[in-house]
Amino acid sequence: MNAYVLIGGRSRRMGASKTELFLERVVAAGAAVFDRVIAVQRDGGEPAANVETIFEEKHEGDGAIFGVAAALRHANGDAFLLAVDYPLITREVLEFLRDERRVAEWNGQPQPLCAVWSAASLPRIEGRIAARRYDLQPLIERDIIAEGVMRARFRGEPLMNVNTPEELEAAEKRYGEGFLASR
Repeated sequence: MNAYVLIGGRSRRMGASKTELFLERVVAAGAAVFDRVIAVQRDGGEPAANVETIFEEKHEGDGAIFGVAAALRHANGDAFLLAVDYPLITREVLEFLRDERRVAEWNGQPQPLCAVWSAASLPRIEGRIAARRYDLQPLIERDIIAEGVMRARFRGEPLMNVNTPEELEAAEKRYGEGFLASR
């Protein structure tokens, strides 16, 4: 199975490119688990440095749903989708989620952008895109792994989304300022 790292966001809340900050670390964790790790970029965006990159079809809306669709089309089968804003992700968590094929809950929210997506969901995704409904939550079709199960199994904050300078600062306080350089 391939992993597809979504890098097409604009990083507005972060104020700096999350791809530049986190991609190397996320790809390194994924490379130990998946056949290939491929970046998925917005149409017209820059390809990722040192990572095979595919591009979303041209679209007017905003949302990760476009990257999920591009990844599933490219994979021509099931695929693991992973947002670039999971810089604390580990090989162990990725292996577990790949094997479980379910969506984990973290901080009270399902995490569909760190999960296996079935190729069979592509028609529903395309239907939502056509209807201009870009939310991924209604597309979650599997049992969710409870946050308590995840926290009991994995230490730290491996499914912490880092989207703002404050969240990056919190991660640096917890793991040290050089955590992005360490693997």
